[in-house]
Amino acid sequence: MPAPQLAPDFDVPAARQDSGLTTVKTSTPDVGAGDTHASNTHTSDTLGRSSEPIHSDQDLIVRLCGMPVSLAAPLLKSALPTLTPQALLALIAATGEAHHRLIAERPGLDWRVIKALFRSHCDSVVATMARNMRLDFDIEDEAAFARRAAANPDVRAAVLAHPGLKNAKAQLRQDPTQTTGHGNLKLLALLRGGETAGFVREMSHRLKLDVAGLSQALSSPSPVPLALALCAAGLDRAIFLHVMAQWQNYHSGEPHLAEGQKPLILSVFSLAPEDARRKLAALIASAS
Repeated sequence: MPAPQLAPDFDVPAARQDSGLTTVKTSTPDVGAGDTHASNTHTSDTLGRSSEPIHSDQDLIVRLCGMPVSLAAPLLKSALPTLTPQALLALIAATGEAHHRLIAERPGLDWRVIKALFRSHCDSVVATMARNMRLDFDIEDEAAFARRAAANPDVRAAVLAHPGLKNAKAQLRQDPTQTTGHGNLKLLALLRGGETAGFVREMSHRLKLDVAGLSQALSSPSPVPLALALCAAGLDRAIFLHVMAQWQNYHSGEPHLAEGQKPLILSVFSLAPEDARRKLAALIASAS
């Protein structure tokens, strides 16, 4: 079956009759892992009702990758089988966020596929690409990362944690709304260098809190004290996610931050810095 031809701007129409994906509907609910009958029925429908015959292994793989994400995940998560850029572009056009995240985890994506994923306008997909160290990005991609990172803390944390993306990071630093003061740069430099004790001392000095009490609070299994400390110091949610990852590196993965906890913990940053400091001081006092 011939691969879908790309328009000059590389947009792929949502309903290509020659893509082999016409039977895949984004409104079809995902099939539960235990619903074997439903899985088999959907597989048969996907493979059997298409007006296009399956001419090759690639046709079959593309057809399977367009199934509900619970069934397509093993194929999309693997570097093998090889999927051509045209096949991936057709899948992006025919599927939604869950499939796009899995595609964004694949190694060595073609530049056209990367740009199509940016055009999905989904922050979780952009953050997934920023965490994928097996991708190469151009200047235009880095500018797109910077724009999304300025508005979304998860994307920003992923960009800041990336060893590359220097242009995206430079654009974030130039944004006056994202400026980090000299004192906070010192805090981040201490932590980046592994000086966690120095980080605690500097933070206690900044916030006028007892060093031992702050150290004990930050050593608790809860991420709340660290969030309160950074909020009190005037740092934002994206910086917290970056600092949290570094702190965990030096403390055997503690405190643990479950995905379900993240919205609650990030809500700390809706507090004014002085309110966050008062709450942190109260936590320290209650533990002493």
